[in-house]
Amino acid sequence: MVGYDGVLSIEHEDSLMSPTEGFEKAVKFLKDVLIYESAGEIWWA
Repeated sequence: MVGYDGVLSIEHEDSLMSPTEGFEKAVKFLKDVLIYESAGEIWWA
């Protein structure tokens, strides 16, 4: 939303999960919380 196009670091320290699975789960989580659309005009006030 603010135009950030820099680096994002994912820290994986779960010894019960492979590095690949940890990375894939982190990417999926981050994609799910990214905001893609502008909120537009205030509609709740």
